[in-house]
Amino acid sequence: MLAAGHGHQLYDPDFQRQYQARYAGRVGTLYIHPPFEAVLYLAVAWLPLRYAYLLWSLLTLAFLGVATRRLAQEMLPWDWRLLLAASLTFVPALLCLLQGQDSLLLLLLIVLAFTVLRSGRAFAAGCWLGVGLFKFQLALPLALVLVVTQSRIVRAGLLKGFSLVSLALAGLSAAVSGWSVFLIYPKFLLHLKAQPFAGVVPLAMANFRGLTYLLVRSEQSPGAVISLSILCAAALIMALMRWKKMAWNKKGLNNNNNNNNKDEFDLAFANTVVFTLLVSYHLNPHDLSLLLLPIALLLHSTLTRVPGIRSAGNWMTLGLLGILFLPPAHLWMLRSGAYALISLPLLSLFLSVALLPRQEEARAVN
Repeated sequence: MLAAGHGHQLYDPDFQRQYQARYAGRVGTLYIHPPFEAVLYLAVAWLPLRYAYLLWSLLTLAFLGVATRRLAQEMLPWDWRLLLAASLTFVPALLCLLQGQDSLLLLLLIVLAFTVLRSGRAFAAGCWLGVGLFKFQLALPLALVLVVTQSRIVRAGLLKGFSLVSLALAGLSAAVSGWSVFLIYPKFLLHLKAQPFAGVVPLAMANFRGLTYLLVRSEQSPGAVISLSILCAAALIMALMRWKKMAWNKKGLNNNNNNNNKDEFDLAFANTVVFTLLVSYHLNPHDLSLLLLPIALLLHSTLTRVPGIRSAGNWMTLGLLGILFLPPAHLWMLRSGAYALISLPLLSLFLSVALLPRQEEARAVN
């Protein structure tokens, strides 16, 4: 549509279906991301659909390869090729490849934001997070927690980078679809569920929205809204407290012990990514590809601790990582049509990291 000069009709459902029928021979789920992301797909739109899909799959594999290599270079003592191979056994990542989705691109951007923020480059971290606004329901909660919890200097850098990229992407969106898109796009999203093949399936969302729907079978009832609000507010408080705990631990430990400080940062960031997935309003199974980052960080942190002082919480974390990474739970939930149940081990992992008494363990190591 964009290549043919129909950017202004990008959020016309009937027009989207005309193009789907023309190029795919059938209709399916609608394009729901912001206009600026459509520009990215111009890289493959000049090809027939099958070849465009293959090229996009290669690009997606490249995104995952760069993410794993960056992690291995920056902080993980593992061969990045083994890390890449292991990542390709993760069911959400495979779904992302099979469905031609963009979640692995967002994973790369979050990995880049994590690594540069870890090294003190807050402006660059804000820029990378800003690029991730094509999934704003995930990028915004992550950026919010980071902005609120960091020091004044880091906060300023994050805000500058994030704001600058956001403004640039808003301008690009206006160039693609006109300034009216800032009214049309929200209206399109608000009425999305009424569309056929909307792709909005709460039972497939491994987050608080899916869990709430699974329990009360409603999204609009007062009980569902109150329950969802309480869960999100409590999770936000716990995510903020995890960063606060990191600051307290940093003061309590020897400031020259950089390894312990970075380990605490890794744990807090990993928990923030898990929080982001839980509170996101819209989530698909392939979006859990983002879990590859916290799984790698938490696995590294737990395995490098002295075995003699590993607490029950550490072993519980390892067990939850196994449940979330290995295929059986994902495949069973997908087949049963209740993928929202994955939110239970995800929530348990969030709680185990948020409440685990890491400070005492770190001191015991010293």
